[in-house]
Amino acid sequence: MEVIPVPPTDMQTPVRNIRTRTFFIVDDRLDEAALRNGLDRLIRDHWRKLGARLVTRSKDGLFEYHLPQVFSENYELFKWSSEEKDRPFDTVASALKPPAQEKGIALLPAMKTIDSWFRPADWPFHRADEAPDVPMLFLHVSLFTDATVIAISCPHILTDQLGMANIARAWMGILEGNAPPPMVGDKDDVLPGQKPYAEYPKREIFRKGRMRVRRRFEYFFVVLGFIPEMVIDRVEESYTLFFPLPLVDSLRERYSKTLEEKYGASPDITNGDVLTGIITKFARLHDKKTRTMSLSQTVNLRGRIPQLSDPATRQAFVHNSLHYATARFRFGPSTPVSEIAYRNRQAIKQALDQKDIELGLTVIREMVRRGQPIHICEPFERSFNVTNWCPAWREVDFSAALEGGKKDAREGRELKLLVVGQGTELHTPSRYHSTIMCKTEEGYWCDFGAGAKTAEQIKEYLAKDPFLENL
Repeated sequence: MEVIPVPPTDMQTPVRNIRTRTFFIVDDRLDEAALRNGLDRLIRDHWRKLGARLVTRSKDGLFEYHLPQVFSENYELFKWSSEEKDRPFDTVASALKPPAQEKGIALLPAMKTIDSWFRPADWPFHRADEAPDVPMLFLHVSLFTDATVIAISCPHILTDQLGMANIARAWMGILEGNAPPPMVGDKDDVLPGQKPYAEYPKREIFRKGRMRVRRRFEYFFVVLGFIPEMVIDRVEESYTLFFPLPLVDSLRERYSKTLEEKYGASPDITNGDVLTGIITKFARLHDKKTRTMSLSQTVNLRGRIPQLSDPATRQAFVHNSLHYATARFRFGPSTPVSEIAYRNRQAIKQALDQKDIELGLTVIREMVRRGQPIHICEPFERSFNVTNWCPAWREVDFSAALEGGKKDAREGRELKLLVVGQGTELHTPSRYHSTIMCKTEEGYWCDFGAGAKTAEQIKEYLAKDPFLENL
């Protein structure tokens, strides 16, 4: 048995307890046997670590992979199940169909509903719910007459969503007869930030408004600041927010002009910044006071650090490579979406500096050592976090798994892919974070939650201004 320690950057709280659920929705029938055999070959012959067991060390509560030297025939590499639906996809999930572009933003079913459609009820939501000695990867394939849904649950400790995309690409490569490159970071911690925390001067490593090691009992006062609005608006509602692509494009152009006039230079905001601004504005629609807000965004380090710079290395690294950008600013009812988008873009630019990356990862390692959560917020202030999965799915293609002859029958038409999912603990309040899950040719799909009173305000606002002309 080979024992491989889990790097601290994969053991952040709450990452260590999350099983990320990802649903790949493909607009044709795939070959279930080919899918299963291909994944078996990927793990058995190439990326063996995916078949390991995650084990908690008794001495310190940290984690390690236990990997057999040889996989026996009866060793369970992954959990696999499938179901023939014998009907079209829309008979089950018609509510996921995007509305006409001219109708503007739409509130579609929440992840809880999507879970009920495609996720086996006996799957654990968290690592704490797992039975002993279970595989890391759980997969369930729903086969409709005109579509396939591949549901995957795996520990966030193992991979982020760009890592999940790398697994999917390597999996499809096996079906095409292509062996993947050797896994990067298979046994070693390849990320920067390994200089001891104590060797940095406090003025450099202790950054107010950014991820930082907290003083004793300080986090109590962070949480205390959120309690009043949690009590006043106790019930939460969740949705999949759908944003039509032409709307987001037009808003980016409009906001860019406004910001260039204000700041005198091109703001370089992206559609992701625009969505972050809108979602953050929606989340705080109930709040009539001006407060200091920490708006944090997950930044993936593939292609942004020397260790993961070339394409081959990026595609062979499946583990977490997460850093955090944070914009801390005064936020109130009069703060326009354009300003939120601008602040977010400036924070991301700052976070991509190599020194910032080194400091951020050093802080993460120390917070893991001390058992501190990664929530970025100052005491009695407010916070919101956005994660953008869209870049992960750009090159994911399940065509290699089409049922026999169907690839030729499609006459060059690409498979359509929608990806939805969730990477949080169930008890985490959904009103303080959002995930931009996927971009399709129709638009963007975002996991979003709010207090019930705030959700009602959002509905009322969208009824009056579905194209956000006044937000």
